[in-house]
Amino acid sequence: MPRISKDPEVRRNEILDVAMELFKIKGFEHTSVSDIVKKMGVAQGTFYYYFNSKEEVVNAACERTLLSRFADVKSTTENAGLTAFEKLSKIILEAAPTPQEQTVLDYLHDASNITLHQKWKVAEIKALIPYVAEIVRQGVKAGEFSIKQPEEAAEFLLVGAAFWLDDGIFKWSDEEVATKRNALRWIFDQLLGGVNG
Repeated sequence: MPRISKDPEVRRNEILDVAMELFKIKGFEHTSVSDIVKKMGVAQGTFYYYFNSKEEVVNAACERTLLSRFADVKSTTENAGLTAFEKLSKIILEAAPTPQEQTVLDYLHDASNITLHQKWKVAEIKALIPYVAEIVRQGVKAGEFSIKQPEEAAEFLLVGAAFWLDDGIFKWSDEEVATKRNALRWIFDQLLGGVNG
């Protein structure tokens, strides 16, 4: 049987997808590298060509998820057709994870991964702050918001929303989440001295 050669990035992403799927089903501790390569139908050396350990796979999956999200965030930040308030809503309140992102989030939300989950949240918030601060500055410049400390306001908005809406921390019902999202729109507007409330 001829050896199938794949683009390295494609193969790396396949390993990430299969590993995260197995981590979600079997748990991180109960999934071996052998399980991952068996499901993929490749040699064990293929895994170690791309990753040194299962922990490295998790870190890479988290980074990939963040990179995917930030392409959308950057595009929203630069979208001149949206008001600053609409941009904030889109980035903070309306962002829905892709199936690939949801697999990572499900893994992080497992009780045994609480430390990793906290690190993920902090990394996500720190990466989002410059974009959200820029949107707040855009809103101030356009007369949409009246606030003197956009960076701190951005941090407060992100930290509050990130933890309040995290279903790995609070187990809100769909109805409760919808109510909280609506409340956050008003809270954002009040905090930023806006005209949308």
